[in-house]
Amino acid sequence: MKIHRFFVEEKLNNKKEFETSNVEFIHQWKNVFRLKVGDKVILLDNSGFEFYGTISLLSKNKAIIFIDEIKENIKPKKLKEYEVHLYISLIKKNNFELVLEKGTELGVTCFIPIISDRSENKNFNMERAQKIIKEASEQSERGFLPTLENVTNLNNQLLSDKDISFFAFHLFGEKYNSNNFMNKKKIGIIVGPEGGWTDRELDFFKTKKIPIISLGSQTLRSETASIAVSSLLLL
Repeated sequence: MKIHRFFVEEKLNNKKEFETSNVEFIHQWKNVFRLKVGDKVILLDNSGFEFYGTISLLSKNKAIIFIDEIKENIKPKKLKEYEVHLYISLIKKNNFELVLEKGTELGVTCFIPIISDRSENKNFNMERAQKIIKEASEQSERGFLPTLENVTNLNNQLLSDKDISFFAFHLFGEKYNSNNFMNKKKIGIIVGPEGGWTDRELDFFKTKKIPIISLGSQTLRSETASIAVSSLLLL
């Protein structure tokens, strides 16, 4: 039987039990997963360790988990030898949330929402996005939550991290070749909005000497391109 996993904000190192009055947790455990006293759960505190526990109390206002065992998460901190940082233009709400969910499952290290010339949606719900990432991390058995940065503009400062090797994706670019990504420690994937990058933005990438890569002759939606290139790099 599968044991459900839950990220908690409290650090659990050296603790024998976890106690919470968090309404959301209690509702999820009691009413969504139908857990009860004696059931097993796995708690995670974003440390890379898994805290196996048994529910000793689950009331309307309080829950207590007795921690039975601590194990290091067997899934690697990096699914490959490099990290993938996904810079994606803001797109329609449901499509952007799909990218967060599937990117988390695939192993993306960091999400950076950006406002580009053709961004369709400039409203961003950080709290909602973090919840999606947390639930996807629990479902996919990640030991660490990916980072979610604040919305920012496509500019020099955004691309100033010298440790990241950036690649912009566009329909009319150099054909995708996995060799381009070899021996990279951190890879920055930059995906545009519906309608693609403007000429100004493409010129900006060229001045920054950022390779412009194409995934093929077919026109992909932003969410499809984001998930596709993440899959190519991480699976």
